[in-house]
Amino acid sequence: ARTWCENYAVNTVISYYGEEARKASVDFSVRIQLPPSLPLREPELCSIFGNLLENAVEAEEKIEDERKRVINVEIRPVADQIFLCVENYCAATPEMRQGLPVTSKGDAQRHGFGMKSIQAITEKYGGVLSCTLDQDIFRVSILFPAQ
Repeated sequence: ARTWCENYAVNTVISYYGEEARKASVDFSVRIQLPPSLPLREPELCSIFGNLLENAVEAEEKIEDERKRVINVEIRPVADQIFLCVENYCAATPEMRQGLPVTSKGDAQRHGFGMKSIQAITEKYGGVLSCTLDQDIFRVSILFPAQ
């Protein structure tokens, strides 16, 4: 398995979705600089990555043009904060509600908790979550205070 970062748990989540992306012919790009001490617990960081990457891979599978099947993952320190971002093309403009995309999965009773979970974790650690769509690229970015 490929090593994306030194953190075993985060690396495992990213490796799993990297493989899912590869199977779906998605160009999967990862740039990670994790600081030695994280402001949030490892399971919560893995939950964020797992939810974001699951959504991104599902979105890319719907794109006809394989040249546009791209996912970019980034996490790095910025001043006294940690910046985390996942970008992917999207075939259709997602419906947004209170700044978050609404699930397009058939059973909304069972789905749609991922973004709410990410928002809850972000707020718990005093972070800021932003979801934007710019020229068919959907971007979720989160800034966490470093400590």
